[in-house]
Amino acid sequence: MSHLLIVVGLAVTFQLTAATLALRLIPLTGKRAAWSLVAAALVLMTVRRAESLAAIVGDHQLSTESAAFEIVGLAISVLLVAGIYKIRPVFAALLTANRDLSLANDRMRTLSTDLEKSLANVRTLTGMLPICAACKKIRDDKGYWNQIESYVRDHSEAEFSHGLCPECARRLYPDILP
Repeated sequence: MSHLLIVVGLAVTFQLTAATLALRLIPLTGKRAAWSLVAAALVLMTVRRAESLAAIVGDHQLSTESAAFEIVGLAISVLLVAGIYKIRPVFAALLTANRDLSLANDRMRTLSTDLEKSLANVRTLTGMLPICAACKKIRDDKGYWNQIESYVRDHSEAEFSHGLCPECARRLYPDILP
């Protein structure tokens, strides 16, 4: 009977350990009701094992069938402790992944807002521009003819700096340039 006392005592210890581990998952997962129910079930299993423990201590004979039942109970208790212990890192990794995802979403929203602001500031010229074939002035939406430099400056972020291409420089200054 002393072996059976050890088996039942270990089963009780493992069941209470499993209940404690289940309750320690509450802060990690935020699932108070679920882990409290698991812990309550484990405590009730412990109460059932305590009945066997009391019978053994009271020198009542347990049948061979009851002894086998208690050994299976110990195995189940060990597996419960191992399973609850092993699942903790999974929940910790999920919590970390959720935090990382939340930070990435915040960063994406910030970048998206910055991009929208930048796009609002971009000014581009598109479509057909009516241009004079002789003087190169451009007609605006109101029908006025503007120097190309003024029109482009007013409708984009471009700035102009004047110079002469080699062909025009030779045509305008034939005495200076060969």
